[in-house]
Amino acid sequence: MEEHCADVDPKVTEERLALLSVLQELTVAALDLLDPNKPADSFLDRVAERLGCMVALWLQTDAQGRVRLQGTSGLSTASRQLPIPCPSESPLARGPAELELPYPELASPGLVRWSVPITDSGPGAGHVSSALLLYFDREPHLPRQYRGMVERLGRVLRTALIHRQLFARTLDSERDLHQQKTLLESLSEASVEGILIASPDGRILTHNRRFVEMWGLEEEIQSASNALLLRAISQLVEEPARFLARAASFFEHVNTSGHDELRLKDGRVFDQYNAPVVSADGVYYGRAVYFRDITARQRTERDLQRERDFSSAVLDTARALVIVLDPEGRIVRFNRACQEMTGYSFEELRGAHFWKRLQPLEERERVEANYAVLAAGQGHEQYESHWLTREGELRLISWSSNVLRGETGAVEYVIGTGIDITEQRRAEQERDQTFQREQQARARAEEQEARSALLAEASGLLAGELAPEDALRSVAALTVQRFADWCTVDLLDADQSFQRITEARSEALRAMSPARVLCSPPDLNAAHGPGRVLRLGEPEFFPEGCPSAALGCMKDSQGEAGVVEFESWMSVPLLARGHTLGAITLARSEAGGRYGPAEFALAQELGRRAAMAVDNARLYQQAQMAIGLRDEFLSIASHELKTPVTSLQLSVQGLMRLTRTGSLRTAPVETVTHSLEVIERQAKRMAKLVNTLLDVSRIHAGRLDLELEEVDLAALVRDIAARFAPELATSGTRLLVHADTPMPGVWDRSRLDQIVTNLLSNAIKYGEGRPIEIRVEGDAVTARLEVRDQGIGIPVERHVRIFRAFERAVSSRHYGGLGLGLHIVNQLVERLGGSVRVESETGRGATFTVELPRRGPSVSPPGREGLPDSGLQS
Repeated sequence: MEEHCADVDPKVTEERLALLSVLQELTVAALDLLDPNKPADSFLDRVAERLGCMVALWLQTDAQGRVRLQGTSGLSTASRQLPIPCPSESPLARGPAELELPYPELASPGLVRWSVPITDSGPGAGHVSSALLLYFDREPHLPRQYRGMVERLGRVLRTALIHRQLFARTLDSERDLHQQKTLLESLSEASVEGILIASPDGRILTHNRRFVEMWGLEEEIQSASNALLLRAISQLVEEPARFLARAASFFEHVNTSGHDELRLKDGRVFDQYNAPVVSADGVYYGRAVYFRDITARQRTERDLQRERDFSSAVLDTARALVIVLDPEGRIVRFNRACQEMTGYSFEELRGAHFWKRLQPLEERERVEANYAVLAAGQGHEQYESHWLTREGELRLISWSSNVLRGETGAVEYVIGTGIDITEQRRAEQERDQTFQREQQARARAEEQEARSALLAEASGLLAGELAPEDALRSVAALTVQRFADWCTVDLLDADQSFQRITEARSEALRAMSPARVLCSPPDLNAAHGPGRVLRLGEPEFFPEGCPSAALGCMKDSQGEAGVVEFESWMSVPLLARGHTLGAITLARSEAGGRYGPAEFALAQELGRRAAMAVDNARLYQQAQMAIGLRDEFLSIASHELKTPVTSLQLSVQGLMRLTRTGSLRTAPVETVTHSLEVIERQAKRMAKLVNTLLDVSRIHAGRLDLELEEVDLAALVRDIAARFAPELATSGTRLLVHADTPMPGVWDRSRLDQIVTNLLSNAIKYGEGRPIEIRVEGDAVTARLEVRDQGIGIPVERHVRIFRAFERAVSSRHYGGLGLGLHIVNQLVERLGGSVRVESETGRGATFTVELPRRGPSVSPPGREGLPDSGLQS
């Protein structure tokens, strides 16, 4: 195809007038293009008719570079539907000659195309946006000026296109504005809020139907006066002055906005939001007020709050523990029961992970892992765990858990309901323990019953015999029947020597050991066995029977000796009033089983009762002896008192006879003097006897007071020796005193005098007239007094007894006295902090040695010691 560009002939001719007529006609037709709603086909049909072209096309590119057909003439309807290919570059940029169009009408050979570019000079111009293409079946026979006319027509089209686009934009803006207004009115009418918009000068610009429904002020609204409307609204609210003041403040401060709650007199409550109406570029158009009726909402909120309060009260008054947790384990709800049990308030624990605050340290990791499984909707719903209180106490809780899921099915909360079962579990444990204890107690009771029966029978045997040896033999026989396979009883005498009272064996032991069994007596120096028990007074218990050799049981079988082995044995002392009286030894063979603590306690109780029986028997014997001593003392005391009383009576009777006969004045002086001397001597003797008895009574009553002072023992002994000179002369006894060296000390002079006097009197009494020697010596600490006679002496076995009350070394038939002199000496010496001892043999005299600390007694005098029931205690 060829393009021809004819030069325009500037000469005004008739053709030019025709051309102008055509151009004017087409320009008028182009005015229709100003309306974007009218198609361009009519204009192109007019162009094709006037120019005689076969096809006329108007092509335009959009912003994406796609080519669109804006109008056509000469194309079929089917051709118009064909898409135009979109090359990589704008087809108009390539030029009309290079544009490839898909229309069949353009495939005829020999077509001539005129291309008239139309440039867009509007916003975004600067490129060819559209073109007019004219196709002729042959070279058109048109004047050359038509080419220029066509180009001018392109400029007209360009202007028309600009106006068309502007008009299209205006129509779009009007349409958008109408759409937005319609949408705004629809939204306003559909809103649940009452809306009122007022201009800056106080005119009502618009309102919605909801506003009228809420306030019911149609006349005031129709008045279009915002001030009138505000006054009418103020009459409906509870605080009109405040409402008007707030409204005025909003109009005064145009940039402020805010919420208010309006309470109407009819009980309704409105939420008011007042805000300025401002465009994007800051132009102020007035104020918009939005009213929302929140009466139902507040009622609902109050109902919900009451429901929450009710639920909270139910949870708080429930005895069960209720805790609500989020999926991360943080505490959301914590009822009163939880607070009372843990000691924490809800505010202290709100938002905290419960395992960090309420679980013991050793359980936190496990509980956290288990909760992660539970919060995922899995895990156990029933479980037990410990909670740690503020005070550090562990409480055991039985939990029942449930999860609350949201709309998506995800876990939102975990609710745990628990019961504190600490006391219940303790009660169950105590119940089980009580049951076990009952079972054990029943077994122990049966065993105790058997032991009690044994003790009762043993007590009957012990109480039924006055001789303790016979009772102990019976008890030993009883024990080998029920309690032991082998039993021995050993008793200690007063001199710490012992004797084996009995040895008993059970039938089972005899059957097991048919050979001869020899048991040696206990060794008091042995490390174990009955000898050690007798020596120390402490029990021995060997539940496993080691060492059996300590029992000293040997078996002799066919000339071969061996130790009798026992499975278990024990030996208990017989203790009474702090003294060891003997020992009971019990042993079991393998067939009898081992002894346990209960059997050991039984043996000790048996030993206690046996000791009581032995002690009672010995006390009975001592009581019998004391009664005998008392009777002997009363006899001696009566005799000792009767002698001076008789002498007194005779002397007094003699003087009375002389007085009655009137011979007293004429009687010889020697006779009266002798009688008075006898009376004085016997009175002194009686006073001495009475004072001796009183001293004994005071000593044993603990009421003997000492008056300590510095006394020279040597000088005191010499004075006493001088005082005894008449008595020594009467008995024909020579006294040797070795007391030349002073020996001062802190003592009671009268009691020290009494000690020396009693020892010297005793030596004169039993010395048989032979010489007596008194010696005083000592060192810086101790003073020593020694009184030696050569009289009848004292048997060795009586050395201890002679210092007891009413005891004597010889019979009272041969020697007078109350038997209290040496006893008083012993008591006084002890109270002065010293000691007294005797060395004597029968027929070889006696030496009494008293040692006293020179500084006096260092401790308080001992208390009263028991006396036999002699009637002399005060």
